Amino acid sequence: MIDIPTLLGFAAAVLVCIAILLLLTRPRDGARLWLAMPFVAGACGCTLLLLPALYRAGAAAHLGTFFALLAFATGWQGIRSLFRLRVRWALLLAPPLVWLALVVLVFEPRGLDAVSAAGRAAIAALYCGLAASTLIQRHDPLLPSVRMLARILVVSAVLAVLAIALAPWLPEPLGAGTPRTWAVAVFSGILLLSVLLVCGLVLAVLKEQSASRLYDAATRDPLTGLYNRRLLDEKQASWDREDRISNATRAVLFFDIDHFKDINDRFGHDVGDRVIKQAARAAEQVVRKNDLIFRYGGEEFVCILPDSTLRAGLAAAERLRAGFERSGASVGRHPVKATLSVGVAVSGPQHPTSADLVAEADRQMYRAKQAGRNRVAGPCPD
Repeated sequence: MIDIPTLLGFAAAVLVCIAILLLLTRPRDGARLWLAMPFVAGACGCTLLLLPALYRAGAAAHLGTFFALLAFATGWQGIRSLFRLRVRWALLLAPPLVWLALVVLVFEPRGLDAVSAAGRAAIAALYCGLAASTLIQRHDPLLPSVRMLARILVVSAVLAVLAIALAPWLPEPLGAGTPRTWAVAVFSGILLLSVLLVCGLVLAVLKEQSASRLYDAATRDPLTGLYNRRLLDEKQASWDREDRISNATRAVLFFDIDHFKDINDRFGHDVGDRVIKQAARAAEQVVRKNDLIFRYGGEEFVCILPDSTLRAGLAAAERLRAGFERSGASVGRHPVKATLSVGVAVSGPQHPTSADLVAEADRQMYRAKQAGRNRVAGPCPD
C-alpha cells in the first residue's frame, strides 16, 4: 500500500525535474524563472508536508499549503511572462499571504477547517481563471497550443470551484476532512497530470512563439514595421479563393510618395527614411483594424481593404492623402513638403484576380501623378 509520504515525495521529485527542464529549455530568456517557479513552489510545498519531523505539525502543513497556493500564483505570472506582461506583485502575493494569516489567526483557533479549505480552493480557482483569461485575450492563430492550454486551465478552475462547495466533506488535501491516502493519491494524480499537460503545452507555446517571430521577421519590412511584398504575394492566392466563394468586394489603395528622389537628394537618405515611416504611420491611422498595409517597394505602398466598396476606398484614400500632406510638411526642421499620389481600385469581373486588382490600383496611381500629384485617382463611383 502506497502511503502519503511516498506520494508527496514522488510529486516533489517530478516537480523539481520539470523545473530543471524548463530552466534548461530557455537558458537565455528572462521568462525562464517565472516558468520554473510554479514547479519549484509546488516541490517546496510537498517537501514541507513530507518532512517526518514536521509532518504532523500545523506550521509545516500551513506553509506547505501556502507554497502550493504560491505555485498557482506564479503559474499565472508564468503565463503572463510568455507575453512579456509586467509582474503584478500585489495580486501575485496578497491572496496566499492573506490566506496564511487567516489560517494562523482565525481559522485554526476557531476550528474553521472547512472555511480554510474553501479559501484555498477559491485562490486556486482565481489563479487558474486569471491564467486562462490571459491566454484567451492573447490568442493568436499562429499559436494553436494557447487555446488548448486555456481549456485545461478553465477545467482546473471549474474543479476548484466544485472543491469550494464540497470542502466540508472532502478529505484533505481535497477538502477539510481527515486525510485519506486515496484523497492524496487522487490529488497527486490530478496535480501531476495537469502539470505534465501544462508543461508540454507551455513548451509547445514557446516553440510556436519562436516560429511566429521568425515568420514575422520574414514578412515584415524592417524600416516601417509594415508587411512586405513577399507576404502580399503569398496572400493573393487565398484572397482569390475567398472572392470566388463570396460576393464581397475588396478595395485596394496603391500610393507613392511624390518626388521622393528629390527629397533624398535635398535632405539626405535619413530624412527620406523618416518620410517613408511617416507615410506608413499615416496609412495606419486611416485604415480599419482588419485592413492590411504593405510596403510594396521603395516609396510605394499597398493597402488592402476587405469588404469595402469603391466609395469607401476613395474616402479612405482621401483621408490618407490629406493626413500625410499635414504630417509630411516637415521632418524635424526640414520643410520637405512631402505628398502622396493614391490610386484606388475595387474588385469585380474586370479584375478577376488580386494581382489584376493591385495592377489596376497602380495604374490609377500613375493617373494621379499625371494629373498633378498629391491627389486621388480611381474609377468614377456609380
